[in-house]
Amino acid sequence: MKRDRQTLPIAAIREENPSLRTFRFDTQLEAQAGQFVMLTLFGEGEKPFSILDENADSVYITVKNVGPFTNRLFELQVGALVSIRGPYGVAFSLENKRVLMVGGGFATPPLRFLAKSLRARGIDYLVNVNGARSQADLLYVSDFEELCDRSLIATDDGSLGHRGTSVDVMQDILEEETFDCIYISGPERMMKAAVDVARKYGIPFEVNLERYMKCGVGICGSCVMDPNGLILCKEGPVVGHETLAKVQEFGVSHRDKTGRILEI
Repeated sequence: MKRDRQTLPIAAIREENPSLRTFRFDTQLEAQAGQFVMLTLFGEGEKPFSILDENADSVYITVKNVGPFTNRLFELQVGALVSIRGPYGVAFSLENKRVLMVGGGFATPPLRFLAKSLRARGIDYLVNVNGARSQADLLYVSDFEELCDRSLIATDDGSLGHRGTSVDVMQDILEEETFDCIYISGPERMMKAAVDVARKYGIPFEVNLERYMKCGVGICGSCVMDPNGLILCKEGPVVGHETLAKVQEFGVSHRDKTGRILEI
């Protein structure tokens, strides 16, 4: 697993929708699904990003344009240099044989990587629920259809698939089927609702949590979660059901870059 900093040219850029782009870098990180990298833009600082995919030659990172850093990244063209270090953090487990994945919005890239990894290990049965605000916001629809035994869609506006949330569809599936584990990645309010459903049915789960991160290696303390001091960049971002039960701020609050507590 490589963690040394590399300065690499952008090999390719693919626009997923007006606010999301996937950047390809020709390197090998030996990453696992759920881990993240730190990207540096000279003059703009450094930010963490999850990994969409890795093959023998390349790494793919999908980015949503949400502020000055990502706006600058979106201005770059193929060939521009970006600094990468990683991968870091805890990945999703891969030993389960009957798996349900529940995703929401632009947090679905780790599930795309997870689906590929599970399929490569010979998973018995894989179901995915892909949720977004509208059809235009959905990501990797054809990829999930290819990788999963069942791939279901939920949109808030009903423009494609079930009208409602991915958690609504999750609830319907669990009325009919059982799974070894549920993997969840999305906005925290959505994940909190999905966790409540998973607990209702007594199924183990893992969630992909996001918090403000400065260093990515457990030094700065910006991503520590209350009350047990979980260091998310080292002991996450993937967190299992037993650990999450001890985290009081999940679905309730988070800290900004100054450390101030904000409601989710």
